[in-house]
Amino acid sequence: MTDPLVAAGGSLGELPAVVRTWVDGWARSRGTDAPRGVPGGFRIEVGSPNHRARYVLPAADPAVLRDLVGAIDTPGLWIKVCAPREALEPALTPAWKISEPQYLMVSALAPMPPATPPPGYTLDLTDHDGIIDARVLCSGTGAGSGSGSGGAVLAASGRAALTTGAPGSAAHSVPAPPCAAAAVFDMIGTEAAHRRRGLGRFLMASLARRAAELGAGQGVLVASPDGRALYEALGWRLRAPVTAAVFTA
Repeated sequence: MTDPLVAAGGSLGELPAVVRTWVDGWARSRGTDAPRGVPGGFRIEVGSPNHRARYVLPAADPAVLRDLVGAIDTPGLWIKVCAPREALEPALTPAWKISEPQYLMVSALAPMPPATPPPGYTLDLTDHDGIIDARVLCSGTGAGSGSGSGGAVLAASGRAALTTGAPGSAAHSVPAPPCAAAAVFDMIGTEAAHRRRGLGRFLMASLARRAAELGAGQGVLVASPDGRALYEALGWRLRAPVTAAVFTA
């Protein structure tokens, strides 16, 4: 059986194509303008004081990095490169700060039976305009930092954005099912008081199931070091390390 990540015509197993999918889905998830192509990669306008924009590069090309770092003089601009720290660090000046490692990961998606929530929890799942939102709610009242409907406590939440992986094209508008090629998983988190109860696994299964129903053949995400362990246990595989740095002064 053909792996959806390397299907003919999409070449989604190739790193530049995976990155293209990630940046478009991330932009859709966060509600930014579509990424635009720049030498060596993409730029996304984020718009917050500490994160004005991000450059995302599929590779640590020394010439591209030299020109990009030399042109950046505004604090709050980020560079994210699909490469280990040692590939990016030599191109940076002391004005740059490197953040913790991240990991670009992929997984094939396929229809599956509904997952069962752990006892005491319920799922609130919605999708609109190609954005799937999942909230896992606890009916108790003491733990957690937010509340859901009916006084329930928010225990975990996350989002998946459907994309055809074509930044700046018509694909950045809503991809009509079943034409969505991928789902980019984003903002996955479990409240501290509800961890180690299987909520992360349940949340990811619920998002993946709905994304597959809407036509997504693969999932893409960028994980933290802690998140990587969960996703690998769920069958996701590492595609590339990601190193991020921000210009500070």
